Amino acid sequence: METEFEKGLAGLETEGLVGRCQRGDRLAIEVLIRRYQNYVYRLCYLVMRNEQDAEDMTQETFIRAFRALPKFEMRQGTSFDAWLYRIAVNACRSRMRRKWYQVLPWPEPAPQICGEPEEQPERVCLMGEQREEILAAVDSLGDKHRLVVILRYYAGMSNEEIAQVLSIPSGTVRSRLHVARQRLKELLSEHEEAKPLVKSKEVAA
Repeated sequence: METEFEKGLAGLETEGLVGRCQRGDRLAIEVLIRRYQNYVYRLCYLVMRNEQDAEDMTQETFIRAFRALPKFEMRQGTSFDAWLYRIAVNACRSRMRRKWYQVLPWPEPAPQICGEPEEQPERVCLMGEQREEILAAVDSLGDKHRLVVILRYYAGMSNEEIAQVLSIPSGTVRSRLHVARQRLKELLSEHEEAKPLVKSKEVAA
């Protein structure tokens, strides 16, 4: 059962909570972890696609974050969320570089991928029978394009937040998203064209 003090901490804005953590408030650290743990785990799982690795990387993310927290400065254009997610992404990348990594099937339920409203002509949506085809197509993207797709459409980050997480200009984020969407459309188109051929072979067999 939460004490009134814990409830008060839970009601603090992130900036105030981070400040308390930097001053060594252990209870504030616990509250901050509880606030972000699910978000960090979700991001790690989307990148790693493995529950055990996601759990390990979530723990590694918070270890790295609290080691670096004394040097973190909350200033204009820098959010704690983006700073923390950048640590998570880098932790996942390090794990994937250290060992051969097997890409596993995507989790249920499948997230939805949709382009932004102003990009309706190029919109890519994930739904129904397209699910497996789109997720396989996302897997086929190179790392830099796959990551922006995951961060934008699965983690729900803005282009500016992605730019902070990946330490790249927002224009580069937009460019990579455009390339990724175009490639996804091409792969889906190729799959649709191949369907009649597959069905005809099945009938002939």
